[in-house]
Amino acid sequence: MFVKKDYFCNLKNILLNVKKQRMKIDFLGAIDEVTGSKFLITTDKNKKILLDCGMYQGKGLETDTMNKDLGFNPEEIDLLLVSHAHIDHSGLIPYISKTGFKGRIYCTHATRDLCSIMLPDSGKIQETDVMDFNKKRANMGLPAVNPIYTAKDAYACLKYFISLPNNLKIQIEEGVHVVFSETGHILGGSAVTIYITENGKEKVITYTGDIGRYNKHLLKDPDVFPPSDYIITESTYGNRIHEKIDIAEEKLAQVVQETCVKNLGKLLIPSFAIGRCQEIIYILNKKLKRVS
Repeated sequence: MFVKKDYFCNLKNILLNVKKQRMKIDFLGAIDEVTGSKFLITTDKNKKILLDCGMYQGKGLETDTMNKDLGFNPEEIDLLLVSHAHIDHSGLIPYISKTGFKGRIYCTHATRDLCSIMLPDSGKIQETDVMDFNKKRANMGLPAVNPIYTAKDAYACLKYFISLPNNLKIQIEEGVHVVFSETGHILGGSAVTIYITENGKEKVITYTGDIGRYNKHLLKDPDVFPPSDYIITESTYGNRIHEKIDIAEEKLAQVVQETCVKNLGKLLIPSFAIGRCQEIIYILNKKLKRVS
């Protein structure tokens, strides 16, 4: 099993050798990081299949160089398979489209719908951030810089998206089939199982994307994905055990009670705009109804 996140390992070039077959997997992002997910499968026929195309986040404009250093030529990518719409998994799709990618992008229906909102929004944020940054550069006598991509670039890439249902094996290329299966992480989030036939033999690779928890209020539980020869999976929380959801909810309610009711303070909760935010609102609404 290959691990993609945190400190567990720093895999770069994994070769899968089966007799005459020589399939290569390049780990190009989310290594010792929790953003920038990108994994490239190259078949023995030199077909290039990219798994996710995420943006590095969390370091402001310092990440520009990291995001522009893709580790591959966008013009050479034949297929892109997207596990879910979070920007650290989809955020560089407009950039590779802008710089030469013209292949097909496969994902679930909900992922396509969310990307149609989130990618243009990401482009707009970059335009705004660069505008502010360039004011500071101008004061220092430095030339202006451009955003990695704009909202217009993001809208332009949406024409390459093809959405598929979960749990249906579909041929997307000669000798290549794919199955998406629910991960319970975000609306539309899915593990991607790829069946690649080379030299008359089929190899199965599953890329899990980010995996959610069971018994959540707003999302389905993760599905069991098909049996696989190789698994590329996240490990963000691989070294810990989560509390039970009802215990976590009670702790949140206690913090709200202590901060906002008892001390008349204000509570700031950092949260993903998609997924976590909706869960927190749901939980607060449920707990506040109970208190009232």
